[in-house]
Amino acid sequence: MSREMRIIWLHDRLSSNDPASMNEYTGKFGISSRQARRDFKYMRANLGAPLKYSHTSREYFYSEAYRLPSLFEDSMKSQTKSENLVSSIFLKAINRKKAVKVVFRGGNELFFSPACFDERQERFCGVQEDGELLFVRSDEVDKVKITSRKYIEEPMLWNKLFPRGAKFSEAHFDLEKDFRVYHFFHFGDLVMFLASNKEARITGPEDIVEKLKEITASLLKTLGA
Repeated sequence: MSREMRIIWLHDRLSSNDPASMNEYTGKFGISSRQARRDFKYMRANLGAPLKYSHTSREYFYSEAYRLPSLFEDSMKSQTKSENLVSSIFLKAINRKKAVKVVFRGGNELFFSPACFDERQERFCGVQEDGELLFVRSDEVDKVKITSRKYIEEPMLWNKLFPRGAKFSEAHFDLEKDFRVYHFFHFGDLVMFLASNKEARITGPEDIVEKLKEITASLLKTLGA
């Protein structure tokens, strides 16, 4: 989530006389305390916010009534609309299994096959044309459009919601001499993929193969086989 969106959240919170701690702020947005302090410094220096810190309660609060500058609010409305549009295009591309062309705000551009998203539908995961896993945040994107480029499928990620802190892994497959690398964040999805694709033979990495063997042995023991 962008700095502006974080500031809006904090402003609404503090304007309701509901102080917020550093841990709560960093935890909610998944940012470091250093980044949070930069946000607070920006609010004080650039927006004139009467943001204070209580060493007793270890919380941030407004020392007096305060309203965000109108130019900031207008800018936020425009940015929010833009980010919502980007997210909607990503979601449409996932649903239709279409690759997109992404132009980032820094000017870089690439083709991307989005596969899954976070709970806020602001962060998207998929693969680039070289098969490398990529995460894209909607607030990083200047322009995005659906293309006719080949969509690179990720069957264990497709149209799934990934939780905060999810750890993504890869598995190597031999699909009747068609060698593929697919990604997953939940081991159960790998098990289900193998169960529903009888022709798929997993070839690595070794730790993934060993874990599957352990699960298989445990199941056979439970079933008395």
